[in-house]
Amino acid sequence: MGNIGKRERYYLMLLAIVLVVGLIYFFGIRNLGFKYDELVATRAQLQAQLDYYESLKTQNAETQTRINELKTDISAEEGRFLPYINTASIEQYVLKTFEDAGCPYLVSVTADDITPESVTLPDGTSATDSLLTKRIIVQYSTTDGFNMPEYNRSTRVIDENGEVNEAAFQSYVEQIAWHGADSITGYDEFVTALQTIEAANPDCIKINSIGVTAEGGYMLLNAEIDFYSVTFRSRVSEANTDAPYITWAGESNINTEGGFIGRPFVVEDRNSEWFMVMMDDNDALQGSRPFATYYSRAIFEQAVRATGLESVLGSEANLTGVGGAEEPVDET
Repeated sequence: MGNIGKRERYYLMLLAIVLVVGLIYFFGIRNLGFKYDELVATRAQLQAQLDYYESLKTQNAETQTRINELKTDISAEEGRFLPYINTASIEQYVLKTFEDAGCPYLVSVTADDITPESVTLPDGTSATDSLLTKRIIVQYSTTDGFNMPEYNRSTRVIDENGEVNEAAFQSYVEQIAWHGADSITGYDEFVTALQTIEAANPDCIKINSIGVTAEGGYMLLNAEIDFYSVTFRSRVSEANTDAPYITWAGESNINTEGGFIGRPFVVEDRNSEWFMVMMDDNDALQGSRPFATYYSRAIFEQAVRATGLESVLGSEANLTGVGGAEEPVDET
């Protein structure tokens, strides 16, 4: 090494430097480049995943918005039907509407179930939800301009003791006279009530038919009113039960003291408006009396025809006959 000149020594130092740099490159910088490439590739992969999840988030927001829109549309359609059918509430609502309109002289009211056809979906299958229809059939009467009308026994002349209030009776009798055709009421009020009912909820309340029958100086007014409901398998909206034709909105806890079911020969309950009122003989003979023996029925009918119901019952109480007398009679 001592014989090596300066030039050789310079070349050796240069070679050593190159060797060191090469070693640093191969075992350091080059490996760092590989790591960088891996990091870049990993970062690109993670960025792709991030972009994917960001797109899902955007899609989810759009999907949720669409779901909310559909729920709003479904709720609007559900609201077009009654949440359920309550026949008593519907009848009470209909009768009160007619009464409030000034048409209180009810002749009859009935409720029928209308069976609709099944709903067919676009794919041809039948819907699991079904339509329910309740038809309320009412008949009202107009007045005739002569006879004195009565609503809810507003013209009662028999007091709680079964005695006739002569003053009240004479007052009512004096009002029985021809008051002119203009005094006839009922028709306009009937139409007004129907308009009120249909306007309450045009989607689920429909007037099916209206009819008028002319009688002896007065008219019978007929109407069929349909109420629509649907049984939803899974309801989206909250049912609104505030309407009077859905939930009972009439009187409750009514005092029924003095009331009775059926019609006995004579009413003996002192709390009844009909206290000591006896049935007319002809009415007493109606019916086949399937509960009685044939001989008992024959004896009863023969006795009533011969002596009258009051004599057959052996009553000595104050009895007011109905169905034949022009004026109630106080026999005390």
